Amino acid sequence: MSLESTTKLLKKYNNYVPGEKRTHRQEKIHKQKQRLQEKHLIADELLNETKFLIFTEYQKQHIHYLIDKFQDFRKLHGNCSKEAIILTFIFYVAKINEPKLKLCNYRVTKKYGLTDNVFELIICRLVQALLSESKIVPVGTTKYDQDLLYRTGQR
Repeated sequence: MSLESTTKLLKKYNNYVPGEKRTHRQEKIHKQKQRLQEKHLIADELLNETKFLIFTEYQKQHIHYLIDKFQDFRKLHGNCSKEAIILTFIFYVAKINEPKLKLCNYRVTKKYGLTDNVFELIICRLVQALLSESKIVPVGTTKYDQDLLYRTGQR
């Protein structure tokens, strides 16, 4: 076999052709992309539903970033729907700029079953996950041996 025919065959079988069967790995990746795309569509619908909260383009990107970052919503809350968790992201971004915002004043929160307790739980888990990835650690933490760091001259 010549090098040209080999590269041609590699190109043929490496790319997916519609109608061809996918491997288990390809199918898994495809389903993950579909679920993520569905969550972004839900976010766009909810942003349209919550037009009374005026968002800048940066804030909308922040919401989509949170969706990308926390793709497994079960880690945030096992019993909540996708809509409720995405709505939590929306109100979280809104609360950053307007801290006096109350969830009980909005009908859309009741529609999707988002209560204050659920909101607080999801936000606490979200912040905990973000802080666990952070390089900066509070002084009183138990993650590091502070005595060892002090003896070696590090802080």
